[in-house]
Amino acid sequence: MAKRGFGRIGFYKKSGARLYIPERVLKDENFPFKDGDIVKIEVGNESLQVRPVEWWEMLDWKTMPEAFEKLPAEVKEKIKKAGLT
Repeated sequence: MAKRGFGRIGFYKKSGARLYIPERVLKDENFPFKDGDIVKIEVGNESLQVRPVEWWEMLDWKTMPEAFEKLPAEVKEKIKKAGLT
C-alpha cells in the first residue's frame, strides 16, 4: 500500500519554493527519488506531478538544430514525441 502524508510548501522571494515531504513517505520502498536527483515538475489542473527527468528533456533543442541532427535516431524520436523540437 502506498504511503500518504501531508507536507508543507514554503515560498521564498526570488528563489522559488521548497516542498516538505514527510520522512515516512520518503522511506517508502516505492519512493522514486534519491537525495540530489533532478526532477521534472509539471503543473496541471489542480495537480502537481514530480517525475524523473531524462537529460534530453532539459535542453532547448529548437536553439540547437546542429546538435539535434547528430543524436542517435532513438533519442531524436523521443525528443520529437515530447514536442521539444
